Amino acid sequence: MIRMWNRKSDFRIPLGKVVLVAAWALCCFCGSITWAGGATQGVFEAEGKSSVKNENYVKSRALALDYAFQNAIALALQDVLGKRTYNRKRRVLKNMLKRPKKYINRYRYLEVYDSEVEQFSRVKLEVVFFPQAINRELSRLGILSSLVKPNTALVLINERSLSAEVPPDFWDYVPISEVAMLQKFLAAGVNVTTRETLSELIDEREVYEAIQGDLDAAVDIGLKAKVDIVIVGTAVTTRLGDKSEQGLTTVQANLTLRAVSTIQSTVIAARSDFASVEAEEEFEGELQAFEVVGKKMAGFFLETMKRFWEPKPQPEAGMEREGLVPDSPVPSKSSPPPSGSTPSMMEDL
Repeated sequence: MIRMWNRKSDFRIPLGKVVLVAAWALCCFCGSITWAGGATQGVFEAEGKSSVKNENYVKSRALALDYAFQNAIALALQDVLGKRTYNRKRRVLKNMLKRPKKYINRYRYLEVYDSEVEQFSRVKLEVVFFPQAINRELSRLGILSSLVKPNTALVLINERSLSAEVPPDFWDYVPISEVAMLQKFLAAGVNVTTRETLSELIDEREVYEAIQGDLDAAVDIGLKAKVDIVIVGTAVTTRLGDKSEQGLTTVQANLTLRAVSTIQSTVIAARSDFASVEAEEEFEGELQAFEVVGKKMAGFFLETMKRFWEPKPQPEAGMEREGLVPDSPVPSKSSPPPSGSTPSMMEDL
């Protein structure tokens, strides 16, 4: 006999159970809407399977749940490191694979399956991890540092000017403020990666998420670009008043940036600054203002990176995440239904 949720049941069901099923389905539906809100986080589907001993399906299902967690963390690590690096570092990662709960944000059941004939239980889950906790542990183990080039930086600025009627796609141009910063970094001996080499590796949407404050997106960009520090932000220009008696226009450029450590998965600095320039042509004023504020910001972040690259203690691993509660309930039974019986609708997940 096989007992399985997510399968059709007998049509002859008492009305009371139908009402309960409807209420349960509404809860699950609402849960799925909430779940969709975390689409930017790492979501992984995994399953675990365990044999049944002494008709103890509760213990078998619990073991299957643990195996599903372990398979999910394995998928998450492969996503971060790549399969080749993951396979090479499995011995170093064994503690993470054995104790995945401390890195899990939340999870929900997709399927629970018990087989009386073959004597096993299977659990299928959808799991959301804390990317920052995983990255910190990988950093503590010294794995992330092997994936990025030391003392390297990447600058990605979303620049919007008065003279641009239609903003271009992010990868179709190189902002003036970004060029000014990179030139100063290169003059100071910092190894930089330019955006021209990244358009095929990094999705434009992920860049905008990082610019808007998504730390995990910034770290992911750093891993893909193999750089130590990612600096992201926005630059905009505004016109200050009308033209002067001399026919000059005052243009102000505002630059807001933050620097993220790829290895430590933390923000190491953030700053806003501006520069005002008078010019005969508005476009000329914009170029000068972007360049001036870019050089000013480059000086600040150069000092920040130099201090950051000095030796310091490794960050601690993420906190324990024991006693997790699923987003969706799972029925608790001590044993499968008697042979020949039909599962009720309440067992339909």
